[in-house]
Amino acid sequence: MAIAALSWPAPGSPSGVARYLYGGGSPDSATVDQVRAALSNDVWFIAGYGLALTGFAWIFRLWAISEFGRLAAKYVAAAVALTVGADLAKHVLLDYALRHHNSADLITAAAAASIIKWCAGLLALGGCLATLGVFLRALVPWSRRLREGVSALAQRWRWLGACSSALTWPWRSLRAYLRKAVAGSRWFKACAPGKTEIACSDSIRATWWRGLQAEPPAARAKTDELSWANAYYVPGAEKVRKSREGDPVQAICLSGGGVRSACIAMGVTQEFSKAPPIKLTPKIRRRFRRRAAAPKLIDAVDYVISVSGGGYTAGARLLAVHDKESPLLSERFEEGSPEFDHFRRHSSYIADSPGELLVALTIVLKNLIASMAILFTLPAVLGSVLGYLFSRSVFSFAVIVPVPNPSLGGPPALPCLTAHSASWYAVAAFAAFAVFFTGAAMFVEFVSWKSFSEWLKLRLQGLAFGSAVFAVLVLAVVAGLPALMRLCWWLGERAPGNQGGAAAAVSGLVGLNYLAAIAAMVWKDRDKLSKEATKLSSLKRLLPPGVVALVLVMATLAALLVAWLITLGCFAANVFAHATADGKENTFFQMPFSSWWLPGLLLLTMLWVGSVDIASLSLNPFYRSRLGQAFAVQRVKHGDHWHAEAFHPNKFTWFDEFGEVPVGGPKFVFAAAATITGKDKPAPGLNAVSYVMSHDYIGGPDLGWLKTAGLFGQSPPRIKRDLTVLTAVAVSGAAFASAMGRHQKGFEKLLAISGARLGTWLPNPKFVANLAGAETDQCLDPKDNTRPWPRSLPAMRGAGYYYRELFGFNYSDGRLVQVTDGGHYENLGLVEALRRRSRLIFCVDGGGDAPPLASGLADALRLAEYELGVTVTFDDFPGYSLRDLTPGSGEPFKPGDAFYSLNGRLAKRTVAIGLITYPAASGLTEGEERRGVLIFAKAVLCRDFPEWLLTYAAENGVFPHDPTSDQWFNEGQFAAYTEMGRIMGRQALKCVEFLTKVGKISNPTEPDLAKLNGANRIPTPSRADNNATTATAVTQPA
Repeated sequence: MAIAALSWPAPGSPSGVARYLYGGGSPDSATVDQVRAALSNDVWFIAGYGLALTGFAWIFRLWAISEFGRLAAKYVAAAVALTVGADLAKHVLLDYALRHHNSADLITAAAAASIIKWCAGLLALGGCLATLGVFLRALVPWSRRLREGVSALAQRWRWLGACSSALTWPWRSLRAYLRKAVAGSRWFKACAPGKTEIACSDSIRATWWRGLQAEPPAARAKTDELSWANAYYVPGAEKVRKSREGDPVQAICLSGGGVRSACIAMGVTQEFSKAPPIKLTPKIRRRFRRRAAAPKLIDAVDYVISVSGGGYTAGARLLAVHDKESPLLSERFEEGSPEFDHFRRHSSYIADSPGELLVALTIVLKNLIASMAILFTLPAVLGSVLGYLFSRSVFSFAVIVPVPNPSLGGPPALPCLTAHSASWYAVAAFAAFAVFFTGAAMFVEFVSWKSFSEWLKLRLQGLAFGSAVFAVLVLAVVAGLPALMRLCWWLGERAPGNQGGAAAAVSGLVGLNYLAAIAAMVWKDRDKLSKEATKLSSLKRLLPPGVVALVLVMATLAALLVAWLITLGCFAANVFAHATADGKENTFFQMPFSSWWLPGLLLLTMLWVGSVDIASLSLNPFYRSRLGQAFAVQRVKHGDHWHAEAFHPNKFTWFDEFGEVPVGGPKFVFAAAATITGKDKPAPGLNAVSYVMSHDYIGGPDLGWLKTAGLFGQSPPRIKRDLTVLTAVAVSGAAFASAMGRHQKGFEKLLAISGARLGTWLPNPKFVANLAGAETDQCLDPKDNTRPWPRSLPAMRGAGYYYRELFGFNYSDGRLVQVTDGGHYENLGLVEALRRRSRLIFCVDGGGDAPPLASGLADALRLAEYELGVTVTFDDFPGYSLRDLTPGSGEPFKPGDAFYSLNGRLAKRTVAIGLITYPAASGLTEGEERRGVLIFAKAVLCRDFPEWLLTYAAENGVFPHDPTSDQWFNEGQFAAYTEMGRIMGRQALKCVEFLTKVGKISNPTEPDLAKLNGANRIPTPSRADNNATTATAVTQPA
């Protein structure tokens, strides 16, 4: 409509004026007066559309939220001014040209002004589209208030209630049928109207964000370590610390690493389910006073923090205790239990059979096709519009004929580029402005050094850059797009001229992307297996760190841009050819009926793209479903036998119901990462910030915290589906995504294009904080107090979020943030345990570090030191040094021994002990309270392993570093890694005994605890005993 309004001829204007303007001959003398009169009347039309475009631009600027949106609004406003000004200049110059007998210079100047008008008008129309988006966004809260108003009136007037009931009868019937079809599903209960009313009272319903924020941190004395102090704020952490009554806060960290890490974590936690707890305080003891079974170590720790694959085990243990018996954590997934047997049978969880593998590959293909539709709908629609516009006489200023028409006779040769001098003058005008403003800025810098001169210089430089942008825009319209259309026409003339050829080209493009996506997912961690993994390639020697990945990203985007431009050019050329098929300026309705299928198909595609949720078109739902079938199990009784059954797919594991242990136990924290760009981005190379999910709170110190239950009550239905334990497990393990934090490889954009993404978009706590702060003018940035923040979360994550992933627009003030694998921030979960000021930490590292380096631990220690001020040293406990975990440090086998080939892979032991030192910013009192102990267990080979495990290692050279991309574990892999986890757990418990003897932790077997648990000391068998019992422990150091 806006384009039609701008291109509508002046009232009373005769035809042919546009051709006269662009050098197509002059009007006869009889119509000159008529043209001049029409130009005078057209001034009011210019004023009308100018006011309309100005209003749209003003609304866009007023309601723009992001930095990019506000910058775009400035360019739209400038384009509106240029459009109106150039149109007025064109009228004045054209009037003078007609008055002075067709002066060639005036005609050229008027044509240049007309070209500037149309080129700037295309950008100015962006304000109309943006205003439409603002209107649709505002409809969400308005529609809710309208429903509430209608409900209130219906209670007063019965006839209105009857009409409303009749109108909503089809929906209520469908809802009743669905409720009956999935009886027992809590999803429909959660979506019932009463859910929101319970979560948010009437007094604050209009300002729902007030009840979602976590309590602000307690005021602290001023400190130079303010950044560290802010990083320690975790809601509820202080309450947990006080419940320990001065004793250390205890945490178990389960690292990432896919199913490899899940097996190791399962073995470790099985050993922790046998060991007695360490120092039960009266408050903690009261949790278990009504339990028949004695609590174990895993029941009595304060936190279980998991990342990626470690979250598989953590989520499985958490969900397993939500049955009718409400058992302790230690009473599920024991050795030989039904739950553990189910895990063993489903260790190849992605696809257990050829049929399931085919389903997985089909889903990847489906996502690829859907992503391609989203990606290429925009150039198809834009190309069709531009192709039609270029067929109009008012747009006949292209310096290249877009599509030659052989029916007009003569060879389809390119016209001389100088034949349209007005087009080049339009480009030169903006280029001259850019040079002028740049020179003015240099002159200001030369004559003055005061602050005002610096302000003026920056403004002039901004004007120079803006002029250059408009110069490029005009050049693209008058030469770039016509040349692209001509190129696509030329390629089409030489390509197969049938539908089969086009189908083959499309199929080839989809197929190549499909194979590339599969290769990127499978090949993700192969470099870790190479013996040269720690050596720098010749390319990396020449380029700084991170540049290689950046070059790959740019190459991927460049290839994507080429495909995008070809799509745009092909659609534009096709529409242009149909509109000018007979050599005349045909309107849309005069085009051949056979070409109508194109706009119809585009319209249907646009409707589909506009109603799709990109999180549903990623691999996240499939990944979550497969994890649920393998790890979300409950113990049920059939007759006299107990079995473990997976949760039904329609049973949502909501955080507020399944996110905590029913009868007391540790807090489960699923560590993920949020990708942030823009001015608030993290340190270069990190590219992500902490984002954790738990029963109580969701968020992180950089973005803020939200109450999980309150967020669930106020979220739209589509986001509610992602506030579950299984989603937390899946997102925490979203190893490949369009943004991968510190693990950027360069192929992430390919995954975004293909739809092979495991991450999702979740509510941003900082957005909620800005909403609350804007009410009382208390935002951290004063500019945010006046910004028009949206009043609701998005009902769906539409195509706009897909383009954000593709181009990396992840601003910290958006309504949603992109959340991916916790390993993209820190793969051990150690930083999250230190953030909660834990002073006794069991850290289980099942990652796939390239030996002999402990890269995961090094990343965690570096991050802890620079973000929290925490230092961890491993030289304070003789016999438990970190170097004892290095392959090759263990006692070798003698020549001729069956395991002699393993000598280079043997370590002394699997555990090391570190001393934790907290800074004053942690809030801990000076002295021993700032000291803690880290028991670090890593998956390495040792001489004292059971014979069968050493045999497996000898036969499988990659063990224990199977790539994370291998999620199809067989029985041997499962048993080997689980047994290694049990050995690591037993050796970690030996560290507890050692630390008790040296007085670093309290004695876990004090008299009252011994009555509760009984003696449960960990034996120290010899290698001969290992062969018989498959149990092992390190020798107690002196």
